[in-house]
Amino acid sequence: MKYLCTYCSVYVYDEDSGDSVTNLKPGTSWDDIPDTWGCPVCGMPKEYLQQIRDDVFAIKMEAYKGQGGTSDLNYYRSVGRKMLTGVCGVFPVCDGKPGRTCVGQKYGAPIGMGGAGQGKTFEANYDALQRYKLKMQVIKAHHEPEMSLSIFGKEIKAPVMGASLSGVKSSMNDAISEDAFYRGLLRGARAFGSIGMVGNTPTSPDDLGIKVIGESGGWGIPMLKPQSQERLIQLIRLAEDMNVIAIGIDLEGAGSTFWAASDKMVYRKSESELQELVDCTEKPVIFKGIMTPEDANKVVDSGANVCYVSNHGGRVLDGGQGVAEALPDIAKEISGKVQIMADGAVRTGFDVLKIIALGADIALIGRTLAQVAIGGGEVAVNMYFKYVKEDLRRAMILTGCDTLEDAAKSILTR
Repeated sequence: MKYLCTYCSVYVYDEDSGDSVTNLKPGTSWDDIPDTWGCPVCGMPKEYLQQIRDDVFAIKMEAYKGQGGTSDLNYYRSVGRKMLTGVCGVFPVCDGKPGRTCVGQKYGAPIGMGGAGQGKTFEANYDALQRYKLKMQVIKAHHEPEMSLSIFGKEIKAPVMGASLSGVKSSMNDAISEDAFYRGLLRGARAFGSIGMVGNTPTSPDDLGIKVIGESGGWGIPMLKPQSQERLIQLIRLAEDMNVIAIGIDLEGAGSTFWAASDKMVYRKSESELQELVDCTEKPVIFKGIMTPEDANKVVDSGANVCYVSNHGGRVLDGGQGVAEALPDIAKEISGKVQIMADGAVRTGFDVLKIIALGADIALIGRTLAQVAIGGGEVAVNMYFKYVKEDLRRAMILTGCDTLEDAAKSILTR
């Protein structure tokens, strides 16, 4: 049997070969590993070792051996590419264009990493953001960009967070366990100096993300699908017990193909139901899936703390607007009333600056973060955030932005 440590998502163990580093002789089965044993990477006990397929073991073993070398972001992307074979090509540009591995109608089959239907909303997210161009303005006294900000009483290094991600079994080749995926996202974001989000999925317990966040003292945000009010309030109570930073409701998840296929019900939510969810907790509440000023005003009226502009990466409604098309009108309507988050094909620090200039307070990264989380866990996720922050620094310098408040729509053209 072959195993992966699901806490660090780095260490791998083969019973036939044993492990000289931790003094396990060849032929040592999982049952025979001493209870005092600890993972040589993260120190966690053997209970975190979970069986993996031979093909995944081979890829992860290569990555594990490379830990002592010069593994960079491209290396972890290449590992992710191998592990996501058939569902995601981990292309140099993740744009949802025809010809990409994930793109095209699936005729009822799982959509993998692609978009719903023909994938036109996924493509629209990329196109809408790229229609905006940054204006280069360099004649100005130098000032090192001020990128940090406070959200939910926590200081983060840059206006970028990890988008809500889940569904390794249904969307990502079942490459690693769901809990290992969550740990990589959450711990990598925290190591960088930001906050990660995790969703919930019908192929795992719906409270798994909350419990994984609890392992790290609550540093993270669970984004819950819109299940029944009764179940959501139960999950919110658990999230409070885990002392999470905030609680999100993934409103556009009402159209999730995965939840529908599993016969687990998800629902649209009325204004009174939003109000009930906000009123049932002292934790900050985020409502995600907002794409019109009308819905944004309803979020404000509910008393929620954050309006999250998102179309679920184009994974629930085909033929829809791109986030960057909808964001300016929403920001014009509610800016200053609640904080605004937005995703939508955000891949680089240059993209982050555009999203901020269009009216968001924080930009969120989805698919490309998932790719590296599969390939390298916490280390790769931390590395990706650093890469984005360096691009953001350069973008702010070259557009004359000394602070995030300077990142207004005036730095953009079309």
